[in-house]
Amino acid sequence: MDGMMPEEPKSIVIDDTEWGCIHSQYHYQDKDPAIITCIVNVNNTDLIATELVNSVLNTSWISSLDAGTQRSYKVTAKETTDALVEIFNKVLDGDPLGAEFGEVMVSIGSSRALSQILHHISLPIAELWKPQLKQNEGFDFHTTCTGNLINFGEAKFSASINPHGNAIRQAHDFITQDKHFRDRVHLVNLCHKDAIKNLDEEKYGIIAAFSINSDHPEIIMDNAIKTVIEIELLDRVSFIYLVGVKC
Repeated sequence: MDGMMPEEPKSIVIDDTEWGCIHSQYHYQDKDPAIITCIVNVNNTDLIATELVNSVLNTSWISSLDAGTQRSYKVTAKETTDALVEIFNKVLDGDPLGAEFGEVMVSIGSSRALSQILHHISLPIAELWKPQLKQNEGFDFHTTCTGNLINFGEAKFSASINPHGNAIRQAHDFITQDKHFRDRVHLVNLCHKDAIKNLDEEKYGIIAAFSINSDHPEIIMDNAIKTVIEIELLDRVSFIYLVGVKC
């Protein structure tokens, strides 16, 4: 009807009681369909720590591979799993959130949010299948979306600042250095063949995930969008997912 204001898009809000989080899609002014933004509010650290333990202990991704490939990944996965479970258990025992726990929480929590809100498939975090433990070899986590695009995720955590700029710029640097293509040798074992075909044709997405230390997360998300536009990251990728994790 003439004269009526257009309806605001309805945000998706999911109360993830299993993980102690609320996942919500953030709609911003002048929305670009290639930039998708979400906010994760962690309201129960013990619950998410428990689910992080369960996540890294889940080895079903290995058992689905052929015997030779399983053998290649088992040692790396075991070393990383033991180290991560120790970190998660310290938080469950009452230790404060540290950088190691925080970064993995941001990685897996963001992947979880995208799976809940946008039906992405969460892949095992990269530390479980990359050859060295806790090395900055490239992207931290990955998902595939419903369009069979692989999304390369970079996570940053801070207990005091809002590291959205660091996450976005690091993701940009990794793309520039072709670190996403270095992951292909592993992703071919973890993704649908159509997702690999799209990657070979340079069709893929980026996830910049970051902790939020602010009572106004919308301002942080808006600043993150500005950074994406300023560094022209959309010139290099099909989609950009920005996920802020507040705890």
